[in-house]
Amino acid sequence: MKQTLLLTLSSFVIATLMTACSSKIPFVDTDTTDNSEECIDIDKKLIKVDNFIVVVNNTSAFHLEEAATAIPAPGITVSNNKEKMLRDANRKKAELSKEHQKLGCETTKK
Repeated sequence: MKQTLLLTLSSFVIATLMTACSSKIPFVDTDTTDNSEECIDIDKKLIKVDNFIVVVNNTSAFHLEEAATAIPAPGITVSNNKEKMLRDANRKKAELSKEHQKLGCETTKK
């Protein structure tokens, strides 16, 4: 019993020491003028809209509403009208791109 307790306790101490050494968080300067968080959010939204456009383009009108419902894209009409959905998606993409430029975010080249 004592050996099991000693082994368990020593394993716990070793695991704690190993975890404590590897989980040091580097210092991050949080400047109020830094827009990196907002840029990341806009990039994520742009990726979602691009994914939505690809799915809508590659889906037949019969399954269009189901496919569009499966991909959450706020501000875009979900219906079985492909042209309307693409028009809304492209409008949303343009709005996000303008906001991306306004914040001065870095653009990635494709």
